[in-house]
Amino acid sequence: MREAIAIWEQKLKTAHGRDAYIIKSTLIELRKDQYVIKNAYRKPITLMKITHSRNTPKIDGEIIVNEDGTLTSKGITLINPAVCEAILCNYSRLKQDSYENFVDDTWYMIYDFEKTCDKALKDYPLYQRLVEYKIDGM
Repeated sequence: MREAIAIWEQKLKTAHGRDAYIIKSTLIELRKDQYVIKNAYRKPITLMKITHSRNTPKIDGEIIVNEDGTLTSKGITLINPAVCEAILCNYSRLKQDSYENFVDDTWYMIYDFEKTCDKALKDYPLYQRLVEYKIDGM
């Protein structure tokens, strides 16, 4: 199957018009068949039931100002770079799961994260583009 896909990809490079359209359609069907064959030999793990607890944990964080003026954070706060990294890596899913769920702390965390990003990145369009690419999985 992989060899057939490789052959058709080579032919696509020189094809034009209707022939290119037919080859693209064929490639799509071949790739679909490839996944069907793969799943026939190696069954994918599918979850039968995903449970969501109604008792969502509270996202509590504490920021402490030390004697020398530095900040220390405990829990989940946007001052902690590891927390921001985790939010950024899982942003799409967090945003989707907390959409219009105003009683959940996650919605407020995402809202604060967005406001902080907008304020921090407004003067740096290149960094803003990098953050968007990270969210999009690039």
